[in-house]
Amino acid sequence: MPLRSPPGGSRVGLLYVNFNQDGSCVALGTQEGIKIFNVETHKICYNFPVGAVSTVEMLFCTSLVGFVGAGEQPALTPRKLSVLNTFTNRTIQDLTFTTSVLAVLMNRQRLVVVLEHKAYVYALQNLVVLRTLDMAFGNPKGVAALCPCAEPSLLALPASSETGTLRVYDVLFDGGNVLCEVEAHKTALSLMAWNHDGTLLASASSKGTVIRVHRLPQAVKAYTFRRGTYPATIHSLAFSPPGVEPPLLCATSSHGSVHVFRLEEAAPIRGVGPAAAASAAAGLLSAVMKYSVADMVEPPRNILSMKLPNQAVPATAAILPAAAAASGPPAQQQQQQAQEGRAPSRSTPDAGSVVVAVATLEGVLYEYCITELGGAHTPRVNLQGEWLLQPPADSTEGS
Repeated sequence: MPLRSPPGGSRVGLLYVNFNQDGSCVALGTQEGIKIFNVETHKICYNFPVGAVSTVEMLFCTSLVGFVGAGEQPALTPRKLSVLNTFTNRTIQDLTFTTSVLAVLMNRQRLVVVLEHKAYVYALQNLVVLRTLDMAFGNPKGVAALCPCAEPSLLALPASSETGTLRVYDVLFDGGNVLCEVEAHKTALSLMAWNHDGTLLASASSKGTVIRVHRLPQAVKAYTFRRGTYPATIHSLAFSPPGVEPPLLCATSSHGSVHVFRLEEAAPIRGVGPAAAASAAAGLLSAVMKYSVADMVEPPRNILSMKLPNQAVPATAAILPAAAAASGPPAQQQQQQAQEGRAPSRSTPDAGSVVVAVATLEGVLYEYCITELGGAHTPRVNLQGEWLLQPPADSTEGS
């Protein structure tokens, strides 16, 4: 999920930070313009000094980028979305609106522009508007999620500003037919995220204590996870890529924590054990209350939690394949190892490992290698290194 800085920008001049759809790059909106950081090489691979930019949306690793100005220059009004070809540095088309653009979402079929009271669905091939979806209640934070796959092409939007009800649209046909409506939370939605094939939708509310995952298109609740006891702002939700077993979901919060949850059914327990007793209690309470209380009785917690070095800074995360962990330590560590006469260290991830990449509004990328995911015990986590998202100018490539 994207990070946006408060008015005035972050200490390092970042206005916007977000991973692309597969987590291979970090898109940066800065006071100077657009920068794209390659997660594999740990270098800036694109730099476009157009002026202050508040939103940058990539289409995987293609040359197509959409950006919105921060309003500090007349040509960069927040009411205009510019679709850019990064290969030629030329604008393909400008799309103007009556109010500020709050979110921009893309997959290979659709472009979605979210305003406070409307969402516009465009065909990506020709940028023709297909449907305008009204949100009369208001969506001031631009909460929305578009699944990264081209088919099904599903868009999730809030259906209320007071409750956590969400509405899912199939935007592949006619630009947006309602597929289903889900009562995900009791309080207003704060963010949502799809998995890679549009079969799972994760959501969090403004309270931030519980994360729920619904299975689509059935619109049934698949998982409920407790992030913590005290309220917090959930800054990001991200599913693991295909091939990771068991599948994972990670979340970052305003408490400076990164939580990782395992998406698997609990093992069956014979007899009447604690789990069975909890289930029975939930059933009895649900029978006399309007809402199901299963989530209050038996929601599982994360399988591990990492505290960021700077816990006061908002962060967003992506889960990457284990191969990303084999790229070696940062350059400073490699130089130190060479001076000490030691061979550069490299991780040797196994099939049960992933990398969690965490980008912060202070311009730092952290990479955590998580191993032994398949066992019944707590997985192991190791901070592989940290890199500046805006390194010195001499390390910039492709500008």
